[in-house]
Amino acid sequence: MEISKLTWKEIDVLPRDTLFFISISPMEAHGPHLPIATDFEIARKVEKEVIKLLEEKGVSCVSLPPLPLGTCRYLEGFAGTISIHWKVLHKLVLDIFKSFASYGFKYFVIINFHMDLMHIRALHKAIKKARKYGIVACEPLSVYYFKGELFENVEGEVHADIKETSLALYLFPDNVKNYKIEDFKVKFNLLNSFKKFKEIGVKEAYIGSPSKASKEYGEELFKKLVEKCFHASLMLTEGKAVEMPKKLKILLGI
Repeated sequence: MEISKLTWKEIDVLPRDTLFFISISPMEAHGPHLPIATDFEIARKVEKEVIKLLEEKGVSCVSLPPLPLGTCRYLEGFAGTISIHWKVLHKLVLDIFKSFASYGFKYFVIINFHMDLMHIRALHKAIKKARKYGIVACEPLSVYYFKGELFENVEGEVHADIKETSLALYLFPDNVKNYKIEDFKVKFNLLNSFKKFKEIGVKEAYIGSPSKASKEYGEELFKKLVEKCFHASLMLTEGKAVEMPKKLKILLGI
């Protein structure tokens, strides 16, 4: 159910334990082979599939208009990347939460497929602050990502890599350009995770091995994304939210 197609009267009679979903991921350069909306489109596909599974179990779900916005410090300087300050994103998400809290709703699932640390900081600080307004929210994909439970750890696969290219081949193959390009690897760790990609020698807006991508691998990864978000959403119906690792919360001041 899309909220944009409902009247305010129809919204007002929704069960107060309805799960509200919102996809949030920015426009960002993804190599010479993937569209700038890659994160955004993956998030939207995940959201639709998760809602479908939840509704089959009788869970009331409503989809909010998605936000193609985020903090993209890593890819600044590459054409098409749109980056907003993390405090702007934080305030925007918090205001959305506060609006729905004023109507008596409380459960929110953010589907996000963008792992810039300041982007994550914005979302999770908004989630934390929203608790004082009675909102219980979660953003599961980054939680499982930073816990190491979302993808297998393949060194050097960071961005527009084998994983994202495979997901794109499975979810929106018509938008994938020539991905049979040379592997590009650069050491990416905590020490340089706050630097822009151009500062660490990235010239084509990708780090990894997109040439090794496949539709089959993309399907496997997509099922994992959906499974994790589905599980987190069911937890939310019980008033429980998946939590970011403690060390990362401390690092980001969440």
